[in-house]
Amino acid sequence: MKKIKMKWLMMLLCMPFMLVSCNWEDLPAYEEAEITAVQYYYRWASDKQDPITGEPIVKEVRLNTEYKVNSENGLIETTVTVPPVNGDFTEKVRQEVSQKKLWGQVSVSTAARVTPIEGTAALGTPDDWTAERKYNVSAANGNNKVWTIKMIKFSK
Repeated sequence: MKKIKMKWLMMLLCMPFMLVSCNWEDLPAYEEAEITAVQYYYRWASDKQDPITGEPIVKEVRLNTEYKVNSENGLIETTVTVPPVNGDFTEKVRQEVSQKKLWGQVSVSTAARVTPIEGTAALGTPDDWTAERKYNVSAANGNNKVWTIKMIKFSK
């Protein structure tokens, strides 16, 4: 018991020195404002209900996505294919999938932030991908780059 108390005491005494030794100015200021990948999902309310809330449980399927990144022009062109029926993703649900209500996801440079612009919905909410969508990506150092994502092909 005494050994445990002594270890905690030593940690508490050393903690201020460990925190002071970190110099935040030495951390890198990332300059990149890139989108490196795009993915789409379709979500639907299942027939099953949450036992606590009684609300329908939301299900999700990842759509097969191919993308071509043109970093110089800030353009990403995507081709999307709806996957085959599988488990909870029934034929009825599959038929409901359309470009008009998909959830987009992007991978960005380290420490970058993504902001939708020009009427684009926020990532994590459904959006209509029949038209190009635009995002401003802000790097940690303040650099900004506007990106356009176009779904050039959608098939089931």
